[in-house]
Amino acid sequence: MKAETYRELIEWTQHMHGQLAKCMEAGAVSGETTERMRWLLQYLADHERCMQQMVARFEQQADINVLDSWVYDHFTDNPRTRTLDLEVSFAGLDYDAICTRVFDLHNDALDLYRYLEGRAETAGGRELMQDLLAMEQHETLRLAEQAQRAQEM
Repeated sequence: MKAETYRELIEWTQHMHGQLAKCMEAGAVSGETTERMRWLLQYLADHERCMQQMVARFEQQADINVLDSWVYDHFTDNPRTRTLDLEVSFAGLDYDAICTRVFDLHNDALDLYRYLEGRAETAGGRELMQDLLAMEQHETLRLAEQAQRAQEM
């Protein structure tokens, strides 16, 4: 997906979380996945769906002038966006492999938001990126803590 405006960036972010949840759900029902990893993947998928809904609220609450501002040059020039558009398989993976894939993708998204925050040409765009970045950081940390607890069980 290509994003030319902040609105499309938000929609792309929603899509990313939804796609990640879908890939996790597919991995959870795979015959190659152990029961414990099924539980972990389903928990992670549920969390991704919640993040998808949180991102949707950004679009509802943001200033329309900011949403329609351009980010095209910065978004398409960033190599991290190519990584995030890939299909990811979680079937048959162990805990470490699942966490590595999930957190690599989240870190790529966080790096993208930091990059876009630094390139924002308006205060409104910068604030939107800061808010989106803060939400993603908080939820990724929460996800990591819960995944660690699952491993300790």
